This record gives sequence, C-alpha cells and structure tokens, in this order.
Amino acid sequence: MTLAEYITINLNRKFVWGDWDCVLFAIGWLEIATGRDYLSQHKPWKSKAEALRKIKKLGGLEAMFDKHLQSINPNMAHDGDLTIINDCAALFSGVHIVCLEAESGLVFIDRMEAKKAWAA
Repeated sequence: MTLAEYITINLNRKFVWGDWDCVLFAIGWLEIATGRDYLSQHKPWKSKAEALRKIKKLGGLEAMFDKHLQSINPNMAHDGDLTIINDCAALFSGVHIVCLEAESGLVFIDRMEAKKAWAA
C-alpha cells in the first residue's frame, strides 16, 4: 500500500480514542511501511485521559519517537516520515503534514510548520 492509498482509504474514518486517533494513524502507517508494531505493549486505551497517561509514562510523543526512530531535519523529511504538530502525531505527505484531529478528521497542514521529524 502506498501512503497516498493509506490516506485516501482513511479520509472519512471517524476519530475514536484507542481505535483511530492521531497516534494510531501515524504509527499505523509506520507499521505498514516497516512491518514493525511499535505500540503493541502499550495498547489499548479507551479515552483521551488514558492515552495521555500512557504517552506521559513513555516520556511524551517526542521521547517515544526518539527512542524508536531516527531524528531528521524536517526540511529533509520524505513522504511517510513522522512529525508532531499541535501535540498530534502526523505524517509528511507532499507539501503537507497530515494529522488526524478529533473534531476535523484528517487535516492537511503546511509542512513548513514542522519543527522536528523522524524517518519512517
């Protein structure tokens, strides 16, 4: 599956904590791209509060990504690489960052907003 296909099939999928949230969206692509399951030992969570507790226990999203992925300059990020934007795990795709928000679903943000990135 390509990143474009992954984004397209999930365009209308509803945000649900622990089933389809920003972390699961970003890590879901990473699992497809690499074949590695990065969250199996930390699933499931059922609410925002539970997700935040688990992320905090891991040291935060940035620390979790730093532990498992190679940090790169955001200007060098390729499609499918990860970033964090507005406290949301997200993916680089073309000129955008794609993020799954609770209220809006998948949103597309200018990739120049990324301050940090990790290679998929």
